[in-house]
Amino acid sequence: MKRELTSGIGTRGVSGVWSNARSLVLRTRIAIRDRIDARSEINSRKMGPSVQERQSDLIKFYDLYEEFVEILCDAAQYGPAPRLESSYARLHSAMVASYRELRPFVGAFLAPDDTDAFRFESGRPEDAFERLIAAPTLQDFLHHDDGEMIFRIMKTREALNLYGEHLRQLASRVA
Repeated sequence: MKRELTSGIGTRGVSGVWSNARSLVLRTRIAIRDRIDARSEINSRKMGPSVQERQSDLIKFYDLYEEFVEILCDAAQYGPAPRLESSYARLHSAMVASYRELRPFVGAFLAPDDTDAFRFESGRPEDAFERLIAAPTLQDFLHHDDGEMIFRIMKTREALNLYGEHLRQLASRVA
């Protein structure tokens, strides 16, 4: 009888050890998966927007940019008419906000030159995009125009086209 009791306790003890070991293995696997998931989440945040999101942002920015350039060209030809001034004010704030997000990507496709060293109110060198959107009003833009507006428009348009081509190539590799 004593033997039966001890063998029963021993059997339960061994099965208890095995269940504890199995539980430990499962908890370890779960912890490893949690750690992998957390790393993936951190890495996805570090990677930034996807290629498709960047293409969408570029398309939105390009639409704003073309409308903004049209206003600049009209103002250079006709002066700061009230209609142009109100359109400039509306688009200027949208351009500044949009370019802030796009600058790390598009800036790589801008070839810097001596005209970029001009300092407006920011107190630091500005790239061609920043030079186009630096003036808070259309009147200020025309007043500070150094005759390089068309050159900057061509330069920024080329940068947008190169960036767009880069995104198209990336998208074709991903697909």
